Amino acid sequence: MRKFYIYILLITVFLGKFAICSADVLNINTDYRISGISYKNNDFDKETDDPVSYYIQRLNLSISGKFDSNIEIGSKITALGVVGGTRTVFNAALDQSVNPYPNTDFMPYIETAYLKLTNFAELPVNISVGKQNLEFGDGLVISDNGTGYFAFHVLGYYELLLPWEAQFFIAKLKDTLRVTSDQDLLGFIVDFKWKRHLFELGYFNNKDNAGSVYNQIQTKTAAKRFYSFRVGREEKLMEYQFEYVQQKGSMKKVDNTNVNINAHGYVISGKLIGEKTKLGKVTANALLAIATGDDNPNDTRDTSFTPDLTRKFDGLKRTGYGSLFAASPYDSFFDIPDSYSGINTLNVGADFSPWYAWTFGVNYYLFSASQGLPGFPTASGFERIFGAEYSLGIEMDLSVQYTHSKYVETKLSYNRYTPPETFSIKRNPATMYQFEISTKF
Repeated sequence: MRKFYIYILLITVFLGKFAICSADVLNINTDYRISGISYKNNDFDKETDDPVSYYIQRLNLSISGKFDSNIEIGSKITALGVVGGTRTVFNAALDQSVNPYPNTDFMPYIETAYLKLTNFAELPVNISVGKQNLEFGDGLVISDNGTGYFAFHVLGYYELLLPWEAQFFIAKLKDTLRVTSDQDLLGFIVDFKWKRHLFELGYFNNKDNAGSVYNQIQTKTAAKRFYSFRVGREEKLMEYQFEYVQQKGSMKKVDNTNVNINAHGYVISGKLIGEKTKLGKVTANALLAIATGDDNPNDTRDTSFTPDLTRKFDGLKRTGYGSLFAASPYDSFFDIPDSYSGINTLNVGADFSPWYAWTFGVNYYLFSASQGLPGFPTASGFERIFGAEYSLGIEMDLSVQYTHSKYVETKLSYNRYTPPETFSIKRNPATMYQFEISTKF
């Protein structure tokens, strides 16, 4: 297997040299990141001796060439793993039934390999085919999490009163050589700009006949449809975004019971930027994310918002709301009791740069659930206005970042999460320290 990956690298180098001779434009980009992470008290019991520390690294090598003005061929090779080992504290991150990455031992894999045709047939249409990155908006509904999906993607653009764009794609996520056992993803997106506002409508259909587990339910087949609306505006001193998603569909359990799906979620976020203050440049941010939950997971109706292809991983680290809790609409870095569903997040924070190249950040998070058991700790009054019912704890994130140049950045962060009483007999805070160096050239 290792020889196979060596051959891939040799072929890539050969193609790169060939492209230098034949391509009109050749782009080669390298992105390397190494992170030192230290966790403590992940079981919320300070009397146990359970600190865990390790280093993880990620390398991306991208090569793309334009052989004329309308043809582009590109590929990205990625390697990620633990320095000197193969496992992290987050064991599920290395479980391929959960983690999307094919290799986690720093052996390279092909993340993308695509052909792109621009202005196809002299029309305002771009066509991409092959393995490519697919992520829309902030990845609330669709994100390949840096693995790449094999897809056929068409983008058309036109200016009729307003600048319009329309996208269509179909992707193969699992292929068993039998249509009745595959997993396919289809999407259609239309957006236009008006007075510095972006308006977007999207439709996504995730049809899974591979027998996956959804919301703790083992299925024979599942079909989830997502209808999304997104509006936003970005300027020099402010930006905001609102995204609403309606989830419909059905699942068939292994006992042939049909479950109807009807749920929704939305995210509101914004930033205000002060360029010249006593603290230098200051960016204040706020976010509210709400997801519906299911009060009875055993009936034939599922009302929990579970976009299974949401953005959840950043290499061998979880990503989401909060650096440590890393919430998605339906799960987190920590194991959440089954009785909770529909994870909500309220976040306020700020970044400020009092000195050149230095940026300090502080963020505060309130987590809650839309559904839980009677008697569980309740959410804050503000969160309850938007439908949240039960507390899932709080988190504070502190960070300092130094930008050495446009090629090198370093960042040190401290993250502290305090769980509610229902998570564990003990509820001492869990902490994470992280030091990261990233380079791009």
